[in-house]
Amino acid sequence: MNSKIEAAGEVFTYENKAKELSYIFNIKVNPFINKKKSVKCYKPKMNFECHPGPMNASVLFLGNNHRAFEVFKNPTPYDNPLDVRRSDRSFWQHIKDNPVSGRVEALIHAAGFSGILQCGYKYLDHALITALVERWRPETHTFHLPFGETTVTLQDVNVLWGLPIDGLPISGADSGMTMYAVRDKCQTVLGFTPEEAFVKGKRVRSARVLAQITSSNFSENEASDEDCIFRARQIIFYLIGCTIFPNNANNLIDVKFLDFLVDLPACSGYSWGGAVLALLYKNLCNATAPNAIAITGPVALLQVWAWERFRCFAPAVARFQYNAPLAARWKGSLTCTDVSTHCLRTYRSQLQSMTEATFNWRPYDDILGRLPDICRSGMAIWQSCCPLLCYAVVEHHYPQRVMRQFGMFQYIPNPIAIDHNEHARLHAMNRSGKTGWNWLSRHAPYVSQWEARHQNLVTGELTTSVGVANDYMSWYMQHTVLYVSNPQLSAGPTSGFQDEGARVQMMSETMGLIHRSEDVDVIHGAAYRALEMSNVPQYTQYPTHLSQEPVDLVSYPRTQRLSRQRRRARGGRNVEEAGPSNWGPNFETGGVRIRW
Repeated sequence: MNSKIEAAGEVFTYENKAKELSYIFNIKVNPFINKKKSVKCYKPKMNFECHPGPMNASVLFLGNNHRAFEVFKNPTPYDNPLDVRRSDRSFWQHIKDNPVSGRVEALIHAAGFSGILQCGYKYLDHALITALVERWRPETHTFHLPFGETTVTLQDVNVLWGLPIDGLPISGADSGMTMYAVRDKCQTVLGFTPEEAFVKGKRVRSARVLAQITSSNFSENEASDEDCIFRARQIIFYLIGCTIFPNNANNLIDVKFLDFLVDLPACSGYSWGGAVLALLYKNLCNATAPNAIAITGPVALLQVWAWERFRCFAPAVARFQYNAPLAARWKGSLTCTDVSTHCLRTYRSQLQSMTEATFNWRPYDDILGRLPDICRSGMAIWQSCCPLLCYAVVEHHYPQRVMRQFGMFQYIPNPIAIDHNEHARLHAMNRSGKTGWNWLSRHAPYVSQWEARHQNLVTGELTTSVGVANDYMSWYMQHTVLYVSNPQLSAGPTSGFQDEGARVQMMSETMGLIHRSEDVDVIHGAAYRALEMSNVPQYTQYPTHLSQEPVDLVSYPRTQRLSRQRRRARGGRNVEEAGPSNWGPNFETGGVRIRW
């Protein structure tokens, strides 16, 4: 009887301590009390909800018209990754079986495209590309991660693909052409005349160009100098249309690029790398639309950039000799024993809970001197704040937002130089219905800024460690979209990987709030709300395993049995590893293991 009276007194005392509180849940306080008591739990007067961000919209001014916001609201319609459109696999299979060498290779090198040829073909992880799209912000051209902004820069294009970046812009007039003019131009520059069925407007079907490359009985030993020039132009033209600048049409190449191939040595004097980066930015911006179902453009570059920077995503690679652009080390056999692939939930979770220490800010420092000269050809403008041009496309390069990638101290960046209306105009610009426009004159102010690229270099305080200004993270947290996944969504018995990254981030925020607060109501309420959003409110009643005493981790010695390591193969291998008829059905998306 005394025990029952004491237990009831404990409940009464606890209820009296919980003043002016509204949250009530049922617990069983004492085994002597058989029925559940309604006990008021300590909770502050304010209510905590998880805001995806930004809290201040002065930087990310486009609002909620973004794929990430829709994922936060309801992730179910966005469970599947974006489709990545490309059509160059057959070409790379042919190059694997018939390597380019001798005079043709020398011509391609003189034109500035030998690096792309050395990098070869790589499978694309659609889930990884999609997770990065959800972190991309069109206003800043950067990925917004929990620890700051990152992006693909001119340095990355130069080092990874070896393309020239410091040169004339890829732009000019969009003159009208008849089908017969297109056919004549192909004969003049490429050495063959496409049939009428393979010409559509000012574009030629890539299948016809590929057929010319693969079916012609070309022998370099017997070929004339003119034949070698035609061969080099055909290969470069195909690379431009299907690897460097693929578009939504996916199987058509615009003949406007033939003007740049007439003089192959002069071709290297253009900023092909700048145009690649402009189109990558453009396609990432387009893919952030909530109704987007696919992405195109040079996303193969984005994937190798992600593997270099996020090593937790990267497969293991074989030893690399550094005799080619850095992206070449990701072709061939890739081992994925310790990484997950093709799982969108996994990538979302890892990006959400990623810290500054897990991002590789300067992956090229130790190897840059060992790479070919073409990977350092544009070093003078790596840190240039300038517009990037490719005909109708104008996108801005903002290295001042990612100064840690250049070994500099990161300060709060200045506001974006263009106003909101101009930003919207540039993003809406396309070439449709604009025959006769000269884009060099239409974009004259931006062409002038590009010409002054050497005078617009971002400089700052060099540091041997990764550092930010004291006020940077406070500013950044107010202006970023922190959450893509919603930690408030109730957990259920779902299949597959369980995305807990948002809850890890939310718990970190809660601990920071508790650490800063001296208000007991805030501390108790924030702790309870965090546990509630994590679907474990019962932990308010459980004893803790955290101990202030030293933990004895001494174990008894015993013989450990070591098993032989096994390598897990991908669902599909890269083109360099596969035979001519061994393509797996899941080459791009992984899944079924294929025996070769």
